[in-house]
Amino acid sequence: MAHRTEIYAPASGKISLLETVPDEVFSTGLMGPGVAIELDGTDWDVYAPTDAQVSVVFPTGHAVVLQHQAGMEILIHIGIDTFREQNAFNKYIAENQPVVKGQRLIGIDKTCFQEKTPLVILTLLNGKQFTFEKNFKELVFANKTILFTIYEGDLNVSRSLH
Repeated sequence: MAHRTEIYAPASGKISLLETVPDEVFSTGLMGPGVAIELDGTDWDVYAPTDAQVSVVFPTGHAVVLQHQAGMEILIHIGIDTFREQNAFNKYIAENQPVVKGQRLIGIDKTCFQEKTPLVILTLLNGKQFTFEKNFKELVFANKTILFTIYEGDLNVSRSLH
């Protein structure tokens, strides 16, 4: 029997393809398949896209890795070169902590990003090991829009993420 896991948008805004992200680590797919979200500026928090366990929280708070019980590893990375930003992110979670879909993970201090809102990048680090399909349109809403449906088990679903 196949099992489905839905991965929701961790932030609200406009979708950008990873290929357009100005960082080769993401644009070349090195960090796995995924999407970038240009924040719409109404909500400066980043949320858990599914029930998972926090496996890594970067010291600055600019990135977090979540581990789903099925083995899927999800990276949420805020901005490009934001690891240099001091005090730009408020961490609401800790490593090894379980989280539920919609739980606030990181708050972004918008005063640190007055010129341009940062991208929120979500990648499926080990996505090549899973069968999934994309479900989103151009605009996504945190905790409401499903980005990906991941299929586990014996199911013949084509990968539709480009």
